[in-house]
Amino acid sequence: MSKLVLIVDDEEDMRVYLQTIFQKAGYQTEVAVNGDDALLAVRRQVPDAITLDILMPRRSGLNFFRSLRKTETTKDVPVVVVSGITGNSEFFEPADLDGPVRFLEKPIKPEQLLSIVESML
Repeated sequence: MSKLVLIVDDEEDMRVYLQTIFQKAGYQTEVAVNGDDALLAVRRQVPDAITLDILMPRRSGLNFFRSLRKTETTKDVPVVVVSGITGNSEFFEPADLDGPVRFLEKPIKPEQLLSIVESML
């Protein structure tokens, strides 16, 4: 059975782009447009990995990440923070970095994203 990647991004173009990358590589995908939708998605089914934008309406990527790490069933899910914020690893406090997390700045190279996700699974 193929692995499930949850794509969390408020920009439709980015969601479609990431979904295409993962589906072509044989992954199943689910998408969420903000942190609230992402929380609902992980309650329905815990993904094998998550790509996460930081700046989103309603619940930000940072707030979603904190909620994810506080929940027993999702605290170890690998997360790739995909953001246009330069130096985005500095956006997080050291205490926020529990569990597997990597950072990737936009624009994204598909082979780099897939390599990171595969190394975390």
